[in-house]
Amino acid sequence: MIEKELTPEILDNYLGIASWVDTKIAPPKKPRVARMFNLIDVIPDKNDHNKYGKSKTRVIPNAKQLQIYEFVLNVMLKALPEYRDLIYLRNFPHRKSWRDMKYFFLGQSHETIRTKYKNALFDICRMVNKVGCNKFI
Repeated sequence: MIEKELTPEILDNYLGIASWVDTKIAPPKKPRVARMFNLIDVIPDKNDHNKYGKSKTRVIPNAKQLQIYEFVLNVMLKALPEYRDLIYLRNFPHRKSWRDMKYFFLGQSHETIRTKYKNALFDICRMVNKVGCNKFI
């Protein structure tokens, strides 16, 4: 369940969850015509114990994580473009440290970037709390 009163710390946690969910969602696939090598089934030999009967473990986001992901998407649509850019660079595709963020903002210290990020989160939280969190779900 999404919190009723959004704070910058909660929004920062939601952004971390949303960036993780974004890596787990499958991208859209282009429609393809079946080719000859796709029509032939290759069955592994039963004596080959390395690959036979093993499947790759897949982690799937749960319902709450998907709800947080959709909430963050809707909130980011209403945010200012400079806030969106800063938040996107920090969180997607993987969360970056403040020192790594210096490479995107040349001539600014990591503390300046951190302050801008915190101010952006505060302004977004104020905008969401004014309208109400239920409007974004």
